[in-house]
Amino acid sequence: MEEKTSLTPYEEMTQTRELMMLKTMVPYLSGTRQMQMLFLIQYMEFQNTYRLMKSGPSALSACEIPEGTDRRSAMLNAMRKYATPKEQETIDTLLNLFCILDNYDLFTNM
Repeated sequence: MEEKTSLTPYEEMTQTRELMMLKTMVPYLSGTRQMQMLFLIQYMEFQNTYRLMKSGPSALSACEIPEGTDRRSAMLNAMRKYATPKEQETIDTLLNLFCILDNYDLFTNM
């Protein structure tokens, strides 16, 4: 049974249909051809990333979070869907720890 993996927001902005087709071809090529294809794919991904970053600082605005949001919690929650169950448990522990520390800071500053 194949497991469908989802793309990160960054990958959604830099991957193309053509790149995905090329990546699908790799297992069907001979060893030497696989390496050549992998280098081509990496080069094309680098070009797409370069174009994205060259288009301006707001290029990754799709990944931005609203002002006043806890960035570390938002980042950990976004990473959670790509983590193994054990890693998710660690992320949950960190999120709970950050919540406790934030509440402690709020309480001591009152």
